[in-house]
Amino acid sequence: MLKKEKKDRGYKTSQLVLASFAFGSIMVLWTIYNSYVPLILDQKLNHLGSITLGSATIATLIGFIMAIDNFFGLIFQPIFGKKSDGTRSRFGKRMPYVITGILICSALFVLIPLMARIDGIAGIAAMMAVIICFNFVMSTWRAPCVAIMPDMVPAEYQSDGNAVVNMTSAVFTVIASASAGILGLFGLGSKIDGGEYSLVFIFGACLALLSLVVLLTCVKWKDNREEKFECENKAQEKKRESIRSLGLTEDEKRSMIIMMIALFCISGTSDGVGTYFTLYATKLLGMSATTATMIKTVGTLGAVLVAVPAGVLGRKLGRRKTILTGLSIVIGMHILMYALPYTAGSHIVAWMYLCYFIYAGAFIMININTLPIMLSIGGEERYGAFTGYYYFATFTAAVICPVVIGFIVGKTNYNMIHIFALCLIIVAFFCMRKVRHGEHLSEQEEKAMEAAIQAAENA
Repeated sequence: MLKKEKKDRGYKTSQLVLASFAFGSIMVLWTIYNSYVPLILDQKLNHLGSITLGSATIATLIGFIMAIDNFFGLIFQPIFGKKSDGTRSRFGKRMPYVITGILICSALFVLIPLMARIDGIAGIAAMMAVIICFNFVMSTWRAPCVAIMPDMVPAEYQSDGNAVVNMTSAVFTVIASASAGILGLFGLGSKIDGGEYSLVFIFGACLALLSLVVLLTCVKWKDNREEKFECENKAQEKKRESIRSLGLTEDEKRSMIIMMIALFCISGTSDGVGTYFTLYATKLLGMSATTATMIKTVGTLGAVLVAVPAGVLGRKLGRRKTILTGLSIVIGMHILMYALPYTAGSHIVAWMYLCYFIYAGAFIMININTLPIMLSIGGEERYGAFTGYYYFATFTAAVICPVVIGFIVGKTNYNMIHIFALCLIIVAFFCMRKVRHGEHLSEQEEKAMEAAIQAAENA
């Protein structure tokens, strides 16, 4: 019997997995940062010596500080992503930024909890200086890092390549979320629960540096120093289109605007809850920081497990129906999580594990299908413009909503994050019911959209 000849895909999966350690290191640093920096900030802002801040002011400040990365991301990620296209080195286009970024960010990462040990205003000032520097440097190498995959993988196989990167980075996210639990196996759990968060930051920095060692020793990077830099495709140099000049019908414009409102609400919910979850779990539910981060780990696992089925549902059931299903589940989970402090009693930890697992899975059902709908409203010739509108809506929410939620919980309590999120999700639900475009595509349009989504993810 003749053996079937194996098709050459133009890349080695093993090399792509190892190259994915670059994005994995980003996920490690951000996962730990988003889990523990709110806890550190809450401690510092509540103990400023002679200065006393109200709870509303503290919560609002935490939201503002945690949104800094989105400010920097909007400004610097496109700049450095484009700059890396013309970079020439023995490690290729992207690695100079990754090497510099991991080294500097690892050092700054460890300094964040150390600066917090300084008493009073001097301590918060030193910590803020480090946080601002960390956020800036992180914004300089994320886009080059994400662009590694399309550099290595031919266009027709980039969906497969993206799956490899996502699965690898998901493993890093799970490890980072479980960092306190892992350190607890070595007898350090009580120190972490007692507020010694520097141990977790050191753990994250070591993982990032270990990833760099793997990237430098195990991946065969293409030396491109002799290559000439070619200008980007002229199509990418087109001026931005205004909504009026897009050539859409009135119904299509209405669907586009309603979709952007829905995206704002969806992104505002995920970013708002993500920012305050550890504070909600520790201050309101009385859990340890280790337990709170382990709950987020279980949520990550739920998202990973649902990712592929969510894509299939979008094709079989329809994107809008899949999103509405996800939104319905999220609404139910917020109602349940709001009620848990009053009803769950001693079983609250077990209930939170279950709720967050379902919650994260439902959000994947939503997020995987929103960008395709947005792009299909505009049509193939406007994918670039509509990708910009998509990220404008989501990044704006990521900047505004954590600050607003911080003010609200400061005036009330941390359980109000569920009420705020519930209001946003209900608005998103009714908006999605009004979206009348973006569902049915021809086979050619589906292929073009897949390429556009891949380009957006790698932007």
